Amino acid sequence: MEVPHTAPTADLLGEPIPEVQAAAQNAALDRVLEHLAATGVHAQLIKRLSVQCETKPVPFAEKLWHPPQLVIYADAGWRVATVSIGRLSGSYMVELARVGAENESRADRVEVVPVNMPSRVGLLVAENAGVSV
Repeated sequence: MEVPHTAPTADLLGEPIPEVQAAAQNAALDRVLEHLAATGVHAQLIKRLSVQCETKPVPFAEKLWHPPQLVIYADAGWRVATVSIGRLSGSYMVELARVGAENESRADRVEVVPVNMPSRVGLLVAENAGVSV
């Protein structure tokens, strides 16, 4: 199977979320990372702190984070998939990169996987990366 050669989707940071919610999403994505590591697929969990500047900052203001994303690349550097957590559903949102017969970029295939099935996410990503599971 040929590895998809697509550029990453537009990096939309998403609305900042409370630190507790970001930690829960990180934990859910960590479970997917475990499954990917077992199949030999390399991934990177991206976490972004939302920084807001004020003229008079509040000392105990709540930290806000942009929703984390798990980005999976092929060895050649092409994006294979992006995994995030659905804002309302809490399910895994799996964007699988696709290309056409002549290596033209196509829209990502999006799969929604229940949060209690991280192994299913790992399987979808491994298949898209061309890794035999």
